[in-house]
Amino acid sequence: MEVYNGPYLIIKYEHDNSRLINTWKSSPTSDIAYRQELIKHLYIVEEIKPAQVLWLLEKLTFKVDDATKIWVDENISKPIFKAGIIAKRQDGFDQVAFVVGHDVLAYIEVMDIFNEHSTSGFKPKYFATEIEAKSWLNEDLNIKDSKSGDELTIIFKGIDDKGKAVFEFKEQASNFASTINSIKTIIEQSHFIKNNVEKYSSLTPREKETLRFIVKGYTNEQISEKMYVSHHTIRTHRNRVWQKLEIKHFRDCLKYECFFKKVIFLSLLIYFP
Repeated sequence: MEVYNGPYLIIKYEHDNSRLINTWKSSPTSDIAYRQELIKHLYIVEEIKPAQVLWLLEKLTFKVDDATKIWVDENISKPIFKAGIIAKRQDGFDQVAFVVGHDVLAYIEVMDIFNEHSTSGFKPKYFATEIEAKSWLNEDLNIKDSKSGDELTIIFKGIDDKGKAVFEFKEQASNFASTINSIKTIIEQSHFIKNNVEKYSSLTPREKETLRFIVKGYTNEQISEKMYVSHHTIRTHRNRVWQKLEIKHFRDCLKYECFFKKVIFLSLLIYFP
Protein backbone atom coordinates (compact mmCIF):
# COMPACT_ATOMS: atom_id res chain seq x y z
CA MET A 1 0.00 0.00 0.00
CA GLU A 2 1.44 3.35 -1.03
CA VAL A 3 1.32 5.86 1.81
CA TYR A 4 3.42 8.67 0.33
CA ASN A 5 4.55 9.77 -3.11
CA GLY A 6 6.66 12.88 -2.80
CA PRO A 7 8.95 14.83 -5.08
CA TYR A 8 11.79 12.32 -4.60
CA LEU A 9 10.64 9.62 -2.20
CA ILE A 10 8.00 6.90 -2.43
CA ILE A 11 6.94 5.14 0.75
CA LYS A 12 4.94 1.91 0.81
CA TYR A 13 3.69 -0.11 3.76
CA GLU A 14 3.42 -3.89 3.87
CA HIS A 15 0.89 -4.60 6.59
CA ASP A 16 1.57 -8.34 6.83
CA ASN A 17 5.26 -7.75 7.54
CA SER A 18 4.78 -4.44 9.36
CA ARG A 19 7.40 -3.16 6.93
CA LEU A 20 7.90 0.34 5.58
CA ILE A 21 9.66 0.44 2.19
CA ASN A 22 11.32 3.73 1.20
CA THR A 23 12.38 4.10 -2.42
CA TRP A 24 14.21 7.09 -3.84
CA LYS A 25 12.47 7.52 -7.22
CA SER A 26 14.95 10.30 -8.01
CA SER A 27 17.76 11.96 -6.14
CA PRO A 28 17.16 15.16 -4.10
CA THR A 29 18.78 18.19 -5.66
CA SER A 30 19.59 19.98 -2.42
CA ASP A 31 20.16 19.51 1.28
CA ILE A 32 16.77 21.11 2.03
CA ALA A 33 14.94 18.72 -0.31
CA TYR A 34 16.69 15.73 1.25
CA ARG A 35 15.75 16.81 4.77
CA GLN A 36 12.14 17.53 3.84
CA GLU A 37 11.67 14.02 2.50
CA LEU A 38 13.20 12.52 5.65
CA ILE A 39 10.87 14.62 7.82
CA LYS A 40 7.95 13.12 5.90
CA HIS A 41 9.43 9.67 6.53
CA LEU A 42 9.60 10.43 10.26
CA TYR A 43 5.95 11.52 10.39
CA ILE A 44 4.85 8.32 8.64
CA VAL A 45 6.95 6.11 10.93
CA GLU A 46 5.46 7.80 14.00
CA GLU A 47 1.95 7.36 12.59
CA ILE A 48 2.15 3.78 11.29
CA LYS A 49 4.77 2.45 13.76
CA PRO A 50 6.29 -0.24 11.53
CA ALA A 51 8.48 -2.95 13.02
CA GLN A 52 10.81 -2.89 10.01
CA VAL A 53 12.18 -0.29 7.59
CA LEU A 54 13.74 -0.98 4.19
CA TRP A 55 15.58 1.69 2.21
CA LEU A 56 16.15 1.22 -1.55
CA LEU A 57 18.88 3.61 -2.69
CA GLU A 58 19.21 2.64 -6.36
CA LYS A 59 18.57 6.15 -7.68
CA LEU A 60 20.12 8.12 -4.82
CA THR A 61 23.12 10.16 -5.94
CA PHE A 62 22.88 13.00 -3.39
CA LYS A 63 26.02 13.18 -1.25
CA VAL A 64 25.08 13.81 2.38
CA ASP A 65 27.43 16.32 4.00
CA ASP A 66 28.62 16.11 7.62
CA ALA A 67 26.16 18.73 8.89
CA THR A 68 23.22 16.82 7.40
CA LYS A 69 24.50 13.53 8.84
CA ILE A 70 24.40 15.07 12.31
CA TRP A 71 20.96 16.53 11.60
CA VAL A 72 19.60 13.13 10.48
CA ASP A 73 21.09 11.44 13.53
CA GLU A 74 19.55 13.95 15.95
CA ASN A 75 16.22 14.74 14.28
CA ILE A 76 15.25 11.56 12.43
CA SER A 77 17.04 8.50 13.75
CA LYS A 78 17.14 9.36 17.44
CA PRO A 79 13.37 10.10 17.85
CA ILE A 80 12.51 6.81 16.10
CA PHE A 81 14.99 4.83 18.19
CA LYS A 82 13.90 6.40 21.48
CA ALA A 83 10.25 5.67 20.70
CA GLY A 84 11.10 1.97 20.44
CA ILE A 85 9.15 1.66 17.21
CA ILE A 86 11.63 -0.46 15.24
CA ALA A 87 12.07 -4.02 16.45
CA LYS A 88 15.52 -5.37 17.30
CA ARG A 89 16.72 -8.78 16.13
CA GLN A 90 18.39 -11.45 18.20
CA ASP A 91 21.67 -10.78 16.38
CA GLY A 92 21.76 -7.25 17.82
CA PHE A 93 20.80 -5.37 14.66
CA ASP A 94 17.75 -3.15 14.38
CA GLN A 95 15.33 -4.22 11.67
CA VAL A 96 16.47 -1.47 9.33
CA ALA A 97 18.00 -2.53 6.01
CA PHE A 98 19.70 -0.49 3.27
CA VAL A 99 20.18 -1.70 -0.31
CA VAL A 100 23.02 -0.13 -2.29
CA GLY A 101 22.41 2.12 -5.26
CA HIS A 102 24.51 2.59 -8.39
CA ASP A 103 26.30 5.55 -6.80
CA VAL A 104 28.48 3.77 -4.24
CA LEU A 105 29.91 7.03 -2.88
CA ALA A 106 26.40 8.30 -2.07
CA TYR A 107 25.72 4.96 -0.38
CA ILE A 108 28.89 5.26 1.69
CA GLU A 109 27.78 8.69 2.94
CA VAL A 110 24.46 7.18 4.07
CA MET A 111 26.32 4.41 5.91
CA ASP A 112 28.39 7.08 7.65
CA ILE A 113 25.25 8.47 9.33
CA PHE A 114 25.27 5.39 11.55
CA ASN A 115 29.00 5.33 12.31
CA GLU A 116 30.62 5.00 15.73
CA HIS A 117 29.96 8.69 16.47
CA SER A 118 26.19 8.32 16.02
CA THR A 119 24.15 9.12 19.12
CA SER A 120 20.89 7.60 17.88
CA GLY A 121 21.74 4.02 18.86
CA PHE A 122 20.58 2.53 15.57
CA LYS A 123 22.44 -0.48 14.17
CA PRO A 124 21.17 -1.12 10.61
CA LYS A 125 22.28 -3.77 8.11
CA TYR A 126 23.51 -3.21 4.54
CA PHE A 127 22.89 -5.39 1.49
CA ALA A 128 23.79 -5.67 -2.17
CA THR A 129 20.30 -6.70 -3.32
CA GLU A 130 16.69 -6.20 -2.29
CA ILE A 131 16.16 -9.98 -2.18
CA GLU A 132 18.90 -10.41 0.42
CA ALA A 133 17.61 -7.50 2.48
CA LYS A 134 14.07 -8.89 2.54
CA SER A 135 15.34 -12.39 3.37
CA TRP A 136 17.19 -10.93 6.35
CA LEU A 137 14.15 -8.93 7.47
CA ASN A 138 12.13 -12.14 7.15
CA GLU A 139 14.70 -13.68 9.51
CA ASP A 140 15.99 -16.08 6.89
CA LEU A 141 19.19 -17.17 8.59
CA ASN A 142 20.19 -19.41 5.71
CA ILE A 143 21.68 -16.67 3.53
CA LYS A 144 24.82 -18.22 2.04
CA ASP A 145 28.11 -17.20 3.58
CA SER A 146 31.23 -16.84 1.52
CA LYS A 147 33.06 -20.09 0.84
CA SER A 148 36.71 -20.67 1.44
CA GLY A 149 38.70 -19.39 -1.52
CA ASP A 150 35.99 -17.00 -2.71
CA GLU A 151 38.09 -13.87 -2.27
CA LEU A 152 37.60 -10.35 -3.49
CA THR A 153 38.67 -9.98 -7.11
CA ILE A 154 39.39 -6.69 -8.87
CA ILE A 155 39.37 -6.59 -12.67
CA PHE A 156 40.65 -3.67 -14.74
CA LYS A 157 37.97 -2.85 -17.35
CA GLY A 158 39.74 -0.10 -19.23
CA ILE A 159 39.53 3.70 -19.46
CA ASP A 160 36.22 5.55 -19.81
CA ASP A 161 35.58 8.57 -22.04
CA LYS A 162 36.54 10.90 -19.18
CA GLY A 163 39.96 9.33 -18.78
CA LYS A 164 39.14 7.50 -15.55
CA ALA A 165 40.25 3.95 -14.85
CA VAL A 166 37.30 1.55 -14.52
CA PHE A 167 37.54 -1.45 -12.22
CA GLU A 168 35.08 -4.24 -11.52
CA PHE A 169 34.89 -5.49 -7.95
CA LYS A 170 33.58 -9.02 -7.37
CA GLU A 171 32.90 -10.10 -3.81
CA GLN A 172 30.58 -12.50 -2.01
CA ALA A 173 27.32 -10.73 -1.19
CA SER A 174 27.63 -11.78 2.45
CA ASN A 175 30.84 -9.69 2.65
CA PHE A 176 29.25 -6.70 0.94
CA ALA A 177 29.10 -4.32 3.92
CA SER A 178 32.71 -4.98 4.96
CA THR A 179 33.89 -4.48 1.37
CA ILE A 180 32.08 -1.14 1.15
CA ASN A 181 33.63 -0.07 4.45
CA SER A 182 37.08 -0.99 3.11
CA ILE A 183 36.49 1.15 0.03
CA LYS A 184 35.30 3.98 2.27
CA THR A 185 38.51 3.75 4.32
CA ILE A 186 40.67 3.86 1.19
CA ILE A 187 38.81 6.91 -0.12
CA GLU A 188 39.13 8.73 3.22
CA GLN A 189 42.84 7.94 3.44
CA SER A 190 43.35 9.03 -0.15
CA HIS A 191 41.71 12.38 0.58
CA PHE A 192 43.77 12.78 3.76
CA ILE A 193 47.03 12.11 1.91
CA LYS A 194 46.10 14.54 -0.86
CA ASN A 195 45.26 17.29 1.64
CA ASN A 196 48.29 16.75 3.89
CA VAL A 197 51.09 15.57 1.63
CA GLU A 198 52.82 18.98 1.68
CA LYS A 199 52.92 18.98 5.48
CA TYR A 200 54.26 15.43 5.54
CA SER A 201 56.88 16.27 2.91
CA SER A 202 58.18 19.07 5.13
CA LEU A 203 59.42 16.49 7.68
CA THR A 204 63.04 15.42 7.66
CA PRO A 205 63.82 11.69 7.16
CA ARG A 206 64.46 11.29 10.90
CA GLU A 207 61.21 13.07 11.78
CA LYS A 208 59.33 10.77 9.40
CA GLU A 209 60.95 7.76 11.01
CA THR A 210 59.96 9.09 14.44
CA LEU A 211 56.38 9.60 13.25
CA ARG A 212 56.27 6.04 11.88
CA PHE A 213 57.15 4.65 15.31
CA ILE A 214 54.72 7.00 17.07
CA VAL A 215 51.70 5.84 15.03
CA LYS A 216 52.71 2.25 15.87
CA GLY A 217 52.39 3.08 19.57
CA TYR A 218 56.03 3.23 20.60
CA THR A 219 57.07 5.40 23.56
CA ASN A 220 59.91 7.93 23.39
CA GLU A 221 62.23 5.50 25.18
CA GLN A 222 61.36 2.65 22.80
CA ILE A 223 61.84 4.88 19.76
CA SER A 224 65.23 6.06 21.04
CA GLU A 225 66.35 2.41 21.26
CA LYS A 226 65.13 1.72 17.72
CA MET A 227 66.80 4.81 16.27
CA TYR A 228 69.94 4.63 18.47
CA VAL A 229 69.57 8.18 19.82
CA SER A 230 68.73 9.66 23.20
CA HIS A 231 65.11 10.02 24.30
CA HIS A 232 65.77 13.79 24.51
CA THR A 233 66.50 13.78 20.76
CA ILE A 234 63.27 11.86 20.15
CA ARG A 235 61.36 14.41 22.21
CA THR A 236 62.81 17.13 19.97
CA HIS A 237 61.82 15.21 16.84
CA ARG A 238 58.31 14.68 18.24
CA ASN A 239 57.86 18.37 19.02
CA ARG A 240 58.96 19.34 15.52
CA VAL A 241 56.60 16.78 13.98
CA TRP A 242 53.74 18.18 16.04
CA GLN A 243 54.59 21.71 14.94
CA LYS A 244 55.04 20.99 11.23
CA LEU A 245 51.89 18.85 10.98
CA GLU A 246 49.93 21.29 13.16
CA ILE A 247 48.91 18.47 15.48
CA LYS A 248 46.97 19.44 18.60
CA HIS A 249 45.85 16.00 19.82
CA PHE A 250 47.51 12.61 19.67
CA ARG A 251 44.55 11.17 17.70
CA ASP A 252 45.41 13.63 14.90
CA CYS A 253 48.85 12.09 14.70
CA LEU A 254 47.39 8.60 14.17
CA LYS A 255 45.72 9.76 10.95
CA TYR A 256 49.17 9.90 9.37
CA GLU A 257 49.46 6.11 9.61
CA CYS A 258 48.15 5.92 6.04
CA PHE A 259 51.42 7.47 4.79
CA PHE A 260 53.22 4.28 5.86
CA LYS A 261 50.82 1.77 4.31
CA LYS A 262 51.46 0.10 0.99
CA VAL A 263 48.16 1.18 -0.53
CA ILE A 264 47.68 2.42 -4.09
CA PHE A 265 45.13 5.21 -4.31
CA LEU A 266 43.41 5.51 -7.69
CA SER A 267 40.84 7.79 -9.21
CA LEU A 268 38.23 5.12 -9.85
CA LEU A 269 34.84 4.79 -11.43
CA ILE A 270 33.53 1.98 -9.21
CA TYR A 271 30.61 -0.21 -10.03
CA PHE A 272 29.27 -3.50 -8.78
CA PRO A 273 27.94 -5.99 -11.37
